[in-house]
Amino acid sequence: MSWLRSLSIKQKLLLVTLLTLVAAVVLTATLFMAYERAQSRDRLAREIATIAQVIQSQLVAALQFEDLATLQETANSLDYDVSVELVCIYDQQMRLKVRSFPRAEAAGSCPHNPQAGGAGFQDGGYLYVENLYFESVRVGTMFIRVNLAHMDQQLAHYFSMLLTALALVSMVSILVAILTQKLVTDPIIRLAAAASRIAADQDFSVRVQGHGDDEIAQLIRAFNTMLAAIEERDRALSSQRAELEARVEERTAELKTTNQELQAFSYSVSHDLRPPLRAINGFSETLLEDYGSQLAPAARDYLQRVRLAGQRMGSLIDSLLWLSRVTRQEIVAQWTDFSALCDGVVQELREQSPQQRGQIRVQPGMRVRCDPGLMRVVISNLLENALKYSQHSPTPTIEVGVRNGVYYVSDNGTGFDMRYADKLFSAFQRLHGNEAFEGIGVGLATVARVIHRHGGDIWAESEPGQGAVFYFTLAPEPVAGDAPGTESLT
Repeated sequence: MSWLRSLSIKQKLLLVTLLTLVAAVVLTATLFMAYERAQSRDRLAREIATIAQVIQSQLVAALQFEDLATLQETANSLDYDVSVELVCIYDQQMRLKVRSFPRAEAAGSCPHNPQAGGAGFQDGGYLYVENLYFESVRVGTMFIRVNLAHMDQQLAHYFSMLLTALALVSMVSILVAILTQKLVTDPIIRLAAAASRIAADQDFSVRVQGHGDDEIAQLIRAFNTMLAAIEERDRALSSQRAELEARVEERTAELKTTNQELQAFSYSVSHDLRPPLRAINGFSETLLEDYGSQLAPAARDYLQRVRLAGQRMGSLIDSLLWLSRVTRQEIVAQWTDFSALCDGVVQELREQSPQQRGQIRVQPGMRVRCDPGLMRVVISNLLENALKYSQHSPTPTIEVGVRNGVYYVSDNGTGFDMRYADKLFSAFQRLHGNEAFEGIGVGLATVARVIHRHGGDIWAESEPGQGAVFYFTLAPEPVAGDAPGTESLT
């Protein structure tokens, strides 16, 4: 039926009109012929019954006096009707007395017992059987057989006349339909042309002319109203787009200014703060070494605290600069043997701290598309954290693997309370004090920023004393990264 869908609306309407007319013609002709056939048979039966009643008195008298000549003449009187094929007259003992052949070429033999075969329409003919009575005493039987060929010819003639009339009516109807279908198709064609133009040119100022108040006119008015609403919306969107572009330019300029300030701050941190710290640390150490014996124990303790605070501030500055550098570094993504990368990090940690206890298992065969350098920072921080918080466990066990596209690093260490999980990935936020575990709270913040820049997410699950599991995902195609220095340091 695909060919039907490809027809135009005019062709579909014409096809519907033709099919409707054909169905109407066929149905009308069928009903008329069925009715005419029934009426013709009914008229035939009544005519034969009437004729039989007319000649019945003559036949009864002739049978009583056995007047064969009168019987024959009476039977022959039916010759006026070419449909009568055979007439047979029987006496009281069902003996054949006479038979007539109005149409000798089509006549047949009289039945031995006409009442046995029944009467009515049978075998393409009509059989009429009538008993002849005189004073309630049967004196004989009359049998008439009528051929229906003449009636069928008349019906065929009527049918041809009917078809001719219906064909003329159909032709006139088709002409009228062709002339009037424009009232329906022209508005639809204009509507379709307008829709095609709008789709091609995105010109919502187009309008469709409609007349009247029928369903198509209502559709056209609704279509025009919709176009007006879209046009108004587009004007509003264009205005908002211009305003948004202006805001974007303004924010871009602000970001450039902020970036320059951050670069200046990083330069200041790197070059201006380090010399004073080095001086504080150096002079404190010299003072302790050269004049430590002359100082009171409390003074030596104060100097030692100043020296440790300076070293800690230096570590904070280094971590701050590292976090800023990781945040601004451009991502160069490539397919990486993640298992081999993790094994390399484990080996480095073993070399840096040979005394470090614990078993680290890395799932083999892991591959991921990432920036290898930044992903090494992620694994280093997560494994360092796992080793640090597992150091009090009798048998520290750390595992790196992947399940259903989610990577994880698990340990059986101290764990943490999930009520404070929202602080895990914020800079300088720690869930344990320095007395229990040393640190400055930048490692997990660095991990989170690297994962987010790869288009992924990171979260953790833990219970106090039951270890912790850090999960993270990576986008199939990591983002290229922001321009260096576009993110804040915190």
